[in-house]
Amino acid sequence: MALPICLHIPEAPEPLAVTLPGGITLQQQELLKAIQPALTPLMPLFDIVDAVIAVFDCIKAIPDSLGPPPDPSALVASISKLAEKVMKLLRLIPQLSLPYTIIGTIDLILDTLQKARGQLLHLLQRMQQIQGAIDKAGQLGDPGLLAIAGCAQANVAQEAANTGKALASLSKLVALLNIFLGMVGAPEVPDLTSLSGRPLNEAIAPLDAIVEALQAVRRAVPLP
Repeated sequence: MALPICLHIPEAPEPLAVTLPGGITLQQQELLKAIQPALTPLMPLFDIVDAVIAVFDCIKAIPDSLGPPPDPSALVASISKLAEKVMKLLRLIPQLSLPYTIIGTIDLILDTLQKARGQLLHLLQRMQQIQGAIDKAGQLGDPGLLAIAGCAQANVAQEAANTGKALASLSKLVALLNIFLGMVGAPEVPDLTSLSGRPLNEAIAPLDAIVEALQAVRRAVPLP
């Protein structure tokens, strides 16, 4: 069967468009990736609109609650919804929203550290297996097996170093977190310098200590 002489690149589809509140039109090929970042700054505005509507519903329910006959059930339900909307607005105040920011940041760091811990344990297990292969190659006098095992050992060491770099990237986030913690009177969390330069088999214990400290600080963060 003859191969086609030319494989034509298909024409790109027209970009999708969505109109945001205020009349701004967002147009992009991969609109789904752009819509959430574009809408996020508008969320406080939506909360304010919800609160205004809840106040209006409370005012509308007052005549029915007075009767005749008096029936405060609609007013009570409206007040309950209004309280819920007002609580969302209170989180816009920095002093009240900061604890939630702190807890979210701690959870993000904890998730990263726990994933790194699992990766390090996996690498440690692989390193032990490779060391067994190196010992066996030495006993057999097999240079080919020794070279293969040495290559695998170098790759594991590089993966461990890459994991260390990923943890080092958290240092600035931890420094910012400690500033936030100082603003709410919570204890600071330890930095990640204790993890740098450690052999693979000595990195788990200090990582666990940092995770435990972060969990204790999270419990100590005062929520409004």
